[in-house]
Amino acid sequence: MIRAYTSTDSDPLERGHEFGRVHATQVAHTVAVYQDMFQQHGGTNIDLVDLGTQALKAIEAWAPELAEEITGIAEGARLPVTDIAAINARTEILAMLDGRPRSECSAVVLLGDDPDSPPVALQTWDWTREMAEGWLVWTIEHPNGRTVHTLTEYGVVGKIGVNSGGLGLLFTRLHHEDDGQDGIGLPVHVAARRVLDECESVTSAAYLLAGAEVSASSSLNLVSYGEEEGKAAITAELHPGGPGWSTPEDNGMLVHTNHFLDPRVAPYDPFPRQHPGTLIRRDLLRRGLRRQAAKPHADVVREVMSRHAGGVCHHRAPGADDDHITLATVELDLPNGALIAEEGGPCGSRTW
Repeated sequence: MIRAYTSTDSDPLERGHEFGRVHATQVAHTVAVYQDMFQQHGGTNIDLVDLGTQALKAIEAWAPELAEEITGIAEGARLPVTDIAAINARTEILAMLDGRPRSECSAVVLLGDDPDSPPVALQTWDWTREMAEGWLVWTIEHPNGRTVHTLTEYGVVGKIGVNSGGLGLLFTRLHHEDDGQDGIGLPVHVAARRVLDECESVTSAAYLLAGAEVSASSSLNLVSYGEEEGKAAITAELHPGGPGWSTPEDNGMLVHTNHFLDPRVAPYDPFPRQHPGTLIRRDLLRRGLRRQAAKPHADVVREVMSRHAGGVCHHRAPGADDDHITLATVELDLPNGALIAEEGGPCGSRTW
């Protein structure tokens, strides 16, 4: 069963308050999981108030409405606002604490060669098994008529998503040698949500993200299908001093795992040297999907992503050293502005 919730209030503060009140137990669980994770990576002297204050300041500067929503979630869940700001900045805090980088998430966009057929966009979401039931599909309806669906963790404002304007976003984590060096910048999860709230084309989303001053790296893989620009895709590779950019290959295929593709940024990426599996996963997906790129179908992409060789669909038995597993498989239905989420990997397995 997929956990889903639709907000009934369009005011950011009230929407957050409602969400926090309804999901107080789940939000508190998210805070507890990340507080423990921060302590594991940074020792016992983690000041969540200071970290959350830094994060909230960065959010207020770039996305004030989402800062209000975060304040509302905190009030509704009866938790300090710095706790909620901190879990929204969990990627940034882990980067600052020099947490162990992990290989996670594979994203695929296939534009196809038929101008009238919609793109295919899917990804796996790999993360700690402690969050196996800590996520939902959240639907937000805005006063201007735009609807946003985002798969996210309880208390975090956004992640993977799609909106009714025909814009979708797939999300993978990246690593840059400058990550976490200068405190906490704009959280990448907040950047993803603002894109879904405000943009309906790859072009407008790319221009918005060009001004995102982040302190930790991620790829925001943007794909749109609509009257404004037809079919289009680009990856914003967010990093301190960035972003970098990556466009689809000539056959309209865009595949992103956990390393930088922009050649200007790749020399500053330590991840492939430490975790070459990210290179293998991307290569396996590209070769597996090359023949399907012209006339893509979601079921074919799902079948290729189900192959366990290389770790695209990733499972380990409980107690294994590698705690990162495929928690969800997500497909974006761009023509209908819908998000299809399944628990576990694309193979159908749910091993927590």
